[in-house]
Amino acid sequence: MYFTGYELHGVEKIPEGPGLIVYYHGATPIDYLYFMARLCNQKGRLCHSVADHFTFKIPGIKLLLDIFGVMHGGREECVQILKNGHLLGVSPGGVREAFFSDENYNLLWGNRKGFAQVAIDAKVAKTAIQSLRDRHQKTPGNILRALLERFDKHQKDD
Repeated sequence: MYFTGYELHGVEKIPEGPGLIVYYHGATPIDYLYFMARLCNQKGRLCHSVADHFTFKIPGIKLLLDIFGVMHGGREECVQILKNGHLLGVSPGGVREAFFSDENYNLLWGNRKGFAQVAIDAKVAKTAIQSLRDRHQKTPGNILRALLERFDKHQKDD
């Protein structure tokens, strides 16, 4: 699937049953949103997601989060989602990673390992999402340089 320059490969590796999807939370987790759209379009599956509690306090967004299967998700609730055969998306770095990570996309997980314990308790597969920039692009110093590098290499002849 191709959304405004994003390609997604390996969706066929997602298990048919339960699975824990672990992803990097950038300033906006756009890669994860594209992944969820592809998963829904290609496999007809919804991936439940865990969000920070403050997200549910944003006026008008709770209904939208409920529709898309987003939850605050304590450990027991996450294990139950997986035991019911669903996929669960988790970004251990969360908002902290989004705000404080640098241009090197460093993971800021600290001592967060509850997501691994959830997978162990539910006895499910763990799948990491590797975004396009991680595999195919140099780490950009800024967004303008990244855009220039990406489009300058693919100039079309007029």
